[in-house]
Amino acid sequence: MADTSGLSDIQGYVAQLISLERTTGPEKYYTDRKSELTMKSSTLTDLDTNLSALNTQVQSLLQTGSLSPLSARNVTFSTSGYATATADNTAALGTHALQVSQLAKQSTIVSNSVTATGSTLVNSVGTGAKTFSITIAGVATNVTVNVGQNDTNQTVLTNMAAAINASGAAIGASVVWDTSSTVRLSLVGKNSGSANVMTVQDVTGTLLSATGVSSSRQVNGAVGGYLYASSLLDARVVMDGLTYTRASNTISDLLSGVTFSLTGASADSSNPTSGSLSFTIAPDQTGIKAKVQAFLDAYNASLKFLKDRTSVSVTTDTSNSTTTTVTSVTRGTLADDFTYMSLPKYMRSDVGGQISSAAPGGPKSLYEIGITAAADGTLSISDTTKFNNAVSNNPDGVTTLFNSSDGIATRLSNRLTNFVKAGGILDNSQASVTSNITNMNNSINEQEKLLTIRQAQLTQQYEALAEVMAQLSMQQSVVTAYLSGLNLSSTGTSSTSSF
Repeated sequence: MADTSGLSDIQGYVAQLISLERTTGPEKYYTDRKSELTMKSSTLTDLDTNLSALNTQVQSLLQTGSLSPLSARNVTFSTSGYATATADNTAALGTHALQVSQLAKQSTIVSNSVTATGSTLVNSVGTGAKTFSITIAGVATNVTVNVGQNDTNQTVLTNMAAAINASGAAIGASVVWDTSSTVRLSLVGKNSGSANVMTVQDVTGTLLSATGVSSSRQVNGAVGGYLYASSLLDARVVMDGLTYTRASNTISDLLSGVTFSLTGASADSSNPTSGSLSFTIAPDQTGIKAKVQAFLDAYNASLKFLKDRTSVSVTTDTSNSTTTTVTSVTRGTLADDFTYMSLPKYMRSDVGGQISSAAPGGPKSLYEIGITAAADGTLSISDTTKFNNAVSNNPDGVTTLFNSSDGIATRLSNRLTNFVKAGGILDNSQASVTSNITNMNNSINEQEKLLTIRQAQLTQQYEALAEVMAQLSMQQSVVTAYLSGLNLSSTGTSSTSSF
């Protein structure tokens, strides 16, 4: 009987054949090509991220005027504790003298000091609605307070504070404890300066008079009144020998481009010429260096990424002294694209060449401000002293080096914009790769359809062959049985004749 066990698992056998064809035939090419394209798409996405980050730093360096980070200013004082200042890029460089004679204050009025649990106020003014007026900066606000029969002094003052705070007047009112048993009502203007001096008066009733809240006398011990005369409410400074007054301790209209924050009086009230400070407006070396370093970091990252992805690495075997054998070649995902292969060279040219728009004596190259390139093209501030001197002594020249018509940042911007803009080189490359991936997917699907048909055909053919083999096996069994029968008959006849 014939052995047909090799054809018993026809579907599994055919599946193995199809799997082999899938991994060695046309579909293998399309699948490998799709993998390469997918990797390239990922590389283009990462490159877009790198170049866009670099372009962001470049665009920042191209800012001019008050927006230019290369023109940042820093203000330093000879003595701390009296004033701080910030300067924008329009502030003129130089040194000035400053004296803080007086800080700006908020108009403040307090009531008499009264026993918290006593009832002297209600006994003095009686019960019912009491109205008074508060005027600040020419704006008068009427405030009404209801005094109850059983109100303590603390309750009356607390109700007054609540009514004032709810009135909308530019005042903050609160009840303060000046001792463990006595309280005061405190009224503090929300804005400083003599223009915001506070005045008060009773309208109906004598509640202000009874509490001692008065704008016509200065506080004296337990007797209420104003804390500061109006002449003491404005800030007073002397700058470069001239005296100025301002309503606030934050002054931005004294020196163009500079905002002062006054924190203490440097002058002794008995000696108005004492406490003179000096302050200097200079280029912000630290800030400018940080901005340039951020640009260099982004440039180096982009350059390294491009060189890694466009490189070709060859591994050789030199064990044989007479020949060198190439054992492997590794190509970056963009190594076959000239557009990206040439970009590192152009970028190095953009930052390495001199500019023609430099003013006489101004830096013409990055090297002149202490920035040099390593062997791999990456940039660094290798000479901090030279960089700081350039920033301090020729800030306009440093700015020109980067953002003039042929400056470093201008050149890079012109090049990078073509890559990262919408519809630019990167977008077009990505669109092409995406289209090719779609084509590969279509080809893979077509191959799968063909393999499905091929699998069905092979299965049908092998099943038909198996059927033929089965029939032949049956016929062989019949013939074998028949021959066996003939053999038995022949043996029996011979025995009878012998007997």
